[in-house]
Amino acid sequence: MADSLYANVVIGEASLRNDPRGSAFAIALALAFYLAGCALLVTTGPTFGTLHAFAAFIVLTAVGALNQLLPVLTHAPNAHAGTVSALALSFAIGFVFLIAGFYGAPTFAPASAILGTSAIVWVGWGIYRLACGRSERRTRTLLAIALVAFLTAVGIGAAMAGQLGGFGHTTSALSIAPVHAMLAIGGFAGILVLTISYRFVPMFAVAHAERYGHWEPAWGAALGVVVAAASLSGSTIGTRIGLAAIVVSLFVLGAQHIKTITSRLRARLDVSLQYGRVAWTFAIGAALTAFVATWIPGIAPSAVALALLGWLSMTILGYTYKVVGFLTWQSAKARAPAARLPALGSAVDLPLAYVALALITAGALAAASFMPFAQQFTRIAYDVYALGGITAIVAIARLAALYLFISEEGHGIETERRAAR
Repeated sequence: MADSLYANVVIGEASLRNDPRGSAFAIALALAFYLAGCALLVTTGPTFGTLHAFAAFIVLTAVGALNQLLPVLTHAPNAHAGTVSALALSFAIGFVFLIAGFYGAPTFAPASAILGTSAIVWVGWGIYRLACGRSERRTRTLLAIALVAFLTAVGIGAAMAGQLGGFGHTTSALSIAPVHAMLAIGGFAGILVLTISYRFVPMFAVAHAERYGHWEPAWGAALGVVVAAASLSGSTIGTRIGLAAIVVSLFVLGAQHIKTITSRLRARLDVSLQYGRVAWTFAIGAALTAFVATWIPGIAPSAVALALLGWLSMTILGYTYKVVGFLTWQSAKARAPAARLPALGSAVDLPLAYVALALITAGALAAASFMPFAQQFTRIAYDVYALGGITAIVAIARLAALYLFISEEGHGIETERRAAR
């Protein structure tokens, strides 16, 4: 029953389903960038190149997930898998050039052009699809705000990349970096995660509640991001007001999150929600740290670490267990209709997934704690975090392989290997 509910909402009715290959390709690229981010974190530390490897992970996951979710949630038009794959590849190439630029390659100009063009196409297309949607008006509006924030962040980033590439003064580029970060992390990724969570949390919990609850906290968070971003370069008071609104909104949403989970019908909490529950504490911690950083600027990098390594990456990895499971299940069902497929609810290697969660939590928390005061210990924190990230990717890959390599008779790789022995 639960599996059919998940399939209904995430995969959708037959008439609303997208070809999963486009979304799967985008998410595969996203996970590759996440691994690259973990590797760069260990080898080079928290550089701009590392930061943008994680940014690529978030953006490409959004490309894949929204492609699959928009028709189901909002009845927006379906998309061709080739179009989605081309967009994802374009973003990936742009991010490779951008990351290479931060390590000394003369690639800022092509990175700026490719990422800017890709963002314009994706955001324009996304807003068109949202406008064509016939349901979920609040969801569509918040997603449109997230997409506009992303386009604005990319525009600022393109200007910064041009200045870093020699077209202007580097000091002026760095002065607008906080605005770029606020729009990218809070405006785009943050609002996107909050909006999708309104549907995912009750669904994954199989909860009595149809939604988190009231939508006012989501609007409050969105308004707070706008006020903070508009004030960062000129008004400390405005920045504090915006960040305070975000903190209050996250606390209220956190309470709704707990209420929804406690109303669940399942005895055991889903692995995705276990990730989300821990991630939510990082979200509140990141917002509080950013607020305090308006008085103590030295802890601002800790806020970024809490948001990027903790809240966003952890939430996305948690949801990815479900999304990858759905996409590969759908692919296996289309390829082998008569196969006896393993149930989605029991497909994740839970011990591996929880080891990954523990390592990611410890690594992100230690990194954020040591950054301002004891940087000599941060390398250990990065190692722990990277080990957790790699473990999570292995767990996701094992989940995908369970369905991707299943035979017509319903036997997966492990079953066939045992039979061959």
